[in-house]
Parts: sequence; structure tokens; C-alpha cells
Amino acid sequence: MNRPHLSKLITILTITLLVGCSALPGGEQASQGSPDAELTVKSAEESVTLNWDDIQELPAYQGPGGRISSVGNVTPPHTFKGVTVEDLCALVGGFTEENSVEITAKDGYGMTFSYDQIVTGDYDTYDPSTGENKPFDGKLWTVIAYQEDGEPIPTDQDGPLRLAILGTDKVVTDGHWWIKWVETIEVKEAQDKWSLNLEGELTEEVDSGSFETCAAPSCHGASWTDDEGQTWQGVPLWALAGRVDDDNKHEDDAFSDDLAEAGYDIRLVASDGYEIAVESGTAARDNKILLAYLLDEEPLPEKHWPLRLVGPELEKSNWIGAVDTIIVDAP
Repeated sequence: MNRPHLSKLITILTITLLVGCSALPGGEQASQGSPDAELTVKSAEESVTLNWDDIQELPAYQGPGGRISSVGNVTPPHTFKGVTVEDLCALVGGFTEENSVEITAKDGYGMTFSYDQIVTGDYDTYDPSTGENKPFDGKLWTVIAYQEDGEPIPTDQDGPLRLAILGTDKVVTDGHWWIKWVETIEVKEAQDKWSLNLEGELTEEVDSGSFETCAAPSCHGASWTDDEGQTWQGVPLWALAGRVDDDNKHEDDAFSDDLAEAGYDIRLVASDGYEIAVESGTAARDNKILLAYLLDEEPLPEKHWPLRLVGPELEKSNWIGAVDTIIVDAP
């Protein structure tokens, strides 16, 4: 399970640049019976497109990895084989701590990975048997996998290419990182890091990557267009409150309607200490009262960055920006 040297990858890259084509040599046409796979890797300066045979020629990493869903269901570790994202990024010039990596599936689902995640394996890890949060004593590799337990990953399930987080021993990581049907890897300039603190019956620190995951359409993502034609994207306030309003964190329906009906305040605090409160009954199940991180698909202006509460049911005076803490005063 040792990661191979990069000499072969560098040789392939050199040939690619010399011949001036976007696909690596080794299979201009997929071999008969090969999956119909195509992976584009790009940066601001370069782009390369790989087919199935091209991917097979690159150095591979093989190891175990499993995942845990948002409701706490564990998919036990299986053995995956593929190419590390770090090696794939090397095809377009590599990346540094000033970069992040956006990985996108054919259905549009995408996640942004930090330098630390790709290079050092900075992920939350869980016990494969119990699903309990547990530090992993070893290195984690972020891999675009093409095999699971020695067989190609079926296209009609998760493949032919999927992201997998693999260790030197059995390990489980959050399932939202395990992107299916991967099509594109893009090296981008990293956004400034930020986090959101949630305080209530439970406490939680939500980093920027996890927030972006939650804001995906396949999760709790929502958008709203105001009367000036501006579109705000983010996560409904009620969904964030539901993470900490009681001791139920992982269930899909974690938000407690009973507590909300009984009444409590959801307090939002900005980085300068300014604070506003929204009544639970006002926010409950309202997807247009949201904590936005994008305005017209761009990060918020500096004065509101990284998060701003918006919504048609709120007074403009309650459109608090620079939010860094949410306090749920549930009974």
C-alpha cells in the first residue's frame, strides 16, 4: 500500500507537453470493454483530459477507506485503488498552500478541498465499528478511485471514477467528501479560511468547507433572489439551529418542531460583537431565511464576509453580516 514514486507520472507529463495534446498517451481510444471514463484536470494555466487508459498508466495508490453518512450510518472500509489528487494536480503545475482544489461530479455536485486535506489528510475520522469520532493514527490519501475490491466501480452506481479517502489501515471519514461520478478537478486560488460556531444543547464548529457542503443543493442548500435581483445562496437558519437545538445532531430531521413551537431565540453574533435575535417560530422550516455565503455566485463583500443573514421575512436591520456565532436558546 506504499505510494509509488512520481517518476512515471513526470515522464508521461513530459511526453504530453512535447506532443502538445491534452490527453496522456497510452490509449487514445479506450480498450474494448473499458469503462467510458473521462477526467479533466485544470488550473488557470493548463488543462489535461484523461481517458480510462490514461488513468491506468498513472501511479496508483491502494488502501482501505469507509464513510459515515449525515445520519450516522457507516459504510465499512473497502479496498480502493486510484490516483491521488495530489498527483493529478501535478499534471497542471501542482498546487501550494495558496490553492484549493474543487472536484465536481457529472451531476454538478462539487466540493472544495483545502491544501491540508489533499496533502496531509486533514479530515475528521471515525471508528469503523461504532461510528464514534476517533483520531486516526496514520496518513490519509485523497484519491480518485477507479477500483473497489479489485473490480471497476460500476458506472450505474458510483463510478467509473469516485473520490475516496484512504488510509494505511481501516478508517472512516465523512461521506459528503466521497464524490461520485467525478468529472473535473480544478486547482483554484484558496479562499480565506473561516468557521461558524454553533452553541446550544450541543456545540459545533463548522469550517468553511463543511458549510459549503451543507449549502450544496443535494444537502440543505437554498437560494433566494431579493427585490433588487440579487441571488443569495447558503443554508437555511433553521437547519443550522437544528444541529444544536437538542441532542439529535445526525438525523435528517434534526430540527425540533416541538421546541420551536414552544419558542426560543436564535441569536446571531457578528465578529465585532453586534448581535440580533430571530424567533424560532419565524425561522422554522423557512428556506428563505438563510445564512448566505455567496451573492450572485461570488463570496460576500468584505463588510459582510463570510456570512450574512438575509430573507424576505426579516427587517433589513436584522440582515446581520460578518456572522461567526449562532446561539440557540432552546428550552
